[in-house]
Amino acid sequence: MAPIVVTGRARGKTTPRGAKRVFDLVFAALVVAGAFLLVSLVSRRAAAHPFDLDGHDWEGCSDFVHLAREELGDQRVFPTARVDLGALRPEDSVILLHPEKTLDSGSLARFMRAGGRVVLLDDFGTGDGLLEHFGLERVPLPRHPAEALRGNPSLALAEPASAHPVVTEVTRVVTNHATGLRHPDLSPVLKVRGENEPDVLVAIAGAVGQGRLLAVGDPSIVMNSMLRYPGNKTFARALVRYAGDDDTWGKRAGRIVIVAGPFEQKGVYGEESALLRGWGERVRAMAEAARTLRREGLPPWLSYVSAVLVGLAIVVWVGSNAGRTHKAVAPRFTRTIPLAAHGGVAGHAAVISSPRAPRSLAMLELKSALEEELTALLGMEKIPAHDVLSHRVADVGLLDKEGVHELRRILLRMASIETMVLSRRGAAMKTITDGEVVEVARKIRGLLEAARARARGLGESARAHVQAGAGPESARS
Repeated sequence: MAPIVVTGRARGKTTPRGAKRVFDLVFAALVVAGAFLLVSLVSRRAAAHPFDLDGHDWEGCSDFVHLAREELGDQRVFPTARVDLGALRPEDSVILLHPEKTLDSGSLARFMRAGGRVVLLDDFGTGDGLLEHFGLERVPLPRHPAEALRGNPSLALAEPASAHPVVTEVTRVVTNHATGLRHPDLSPVLKVRGENEPDVLVAIAGAVGQGRLLAVGDPSIVMNSMLRYPGNKTFARALVRYAGDDDTWGKRAGRIVIVAGPFEQKGVYGEESALLRGWGERVRAMAEAARTLRREGLPPWLSYVSAVLVGLAIVVWVGSNAGRTHKAVAPRFTRTIPLAAHGGVAGHAAVISSPRAPRSLAMLELKSALEEELTALLGMEKIPAHDVLSHRVADVGLLDKEGVHELRRILLRMASIETMVLSRRGAAMKTITDGEVVEVARKIRGLLEAARARARGLGESARAHVQAGAGPESARS
């Protein structure tokens, strides 16, 4: 390949060959990133799953399935990854090994009441829902078991706790990080004796309607690596026989369904309505989603998408608020006090003239001003009744005949407004308009100006007679 020569004239520009190299690098980076994202989203773990029914490694359970077929025959044993609860029959049995998804406890309970049998081997899986449904409680084993394999407390040896048919031929069972079970009424099957500690049950059995429930607090008892111990193999054979034995109500020649780990559940047992079956499956799916979220948190892809959305929201918020100018807020002690908050005449006038104040208040203020002014001009000590006031104004001659008539009309209107206010007739007070207030104020101003002018024209003697209640004619004589 010939070298690329960049001359002084071409300096600072990209040659076509250089642009192609940049494009190839960017394209390769995008392909690698896309492949990594695709693999991270859809890849599955290649390692075998614990309690795999087809697994031949040390933690698989293929030997247990083979042992069950030896005991009951290939036609009756059905290891599967998906159990159809709606297709179960009362003569069937279900063996659950360390379930990892939420169990349909209601369907399993109805299945047992109809005659079915359920054998649950679980220590730290999702079997606790089924245990709690029947009042069973998980408890820890003794910290210092009386017997343990190689002196390891995690490998405690369990022994029969009763003459239950599952343990009639069992002497010792090797457990592996098992959990204990407790129930006040169910039959004890296996127990771990404690050294200076109370004994703890590892297996409990009981009748549920016409069916049976057998709970064992250690699924690893039937692992491939654990079945090499004679007691574990004997106990496993007894479990299979217990699941397929006949019952007092009749012959049980049904299927033995074996499921383990993250098996799927389909349908609902005992519900004839398709609507109820569909609703039961939805409830189970929601419970499983909530349990998975509580146990494992958000999936990686959902966490990544959530982080990206939160980051974009922060960028948008910062971008929309960082350049925004805010109006300066003056301190409260420097702000202008509204006129309505003032005291005295100015504040009182602002309250009365406010748009929200009823116009009846303004009319009453005009009434009060008119009465006070006329009372002062007449030289009276207190405001008289309206009829007395109008007669005194006419007798003294403060207003002419037309003015006295206008005064009486205004006083009558003011009296009716005052009655409306006292009786709290809100609808009637709303009929008072701004135009009426302005018109009444104009008329009152005119009346008062005329009254003041006439009062100034009276002499001192006339004023004395006015104060004494005499008319102007007697004052002139």
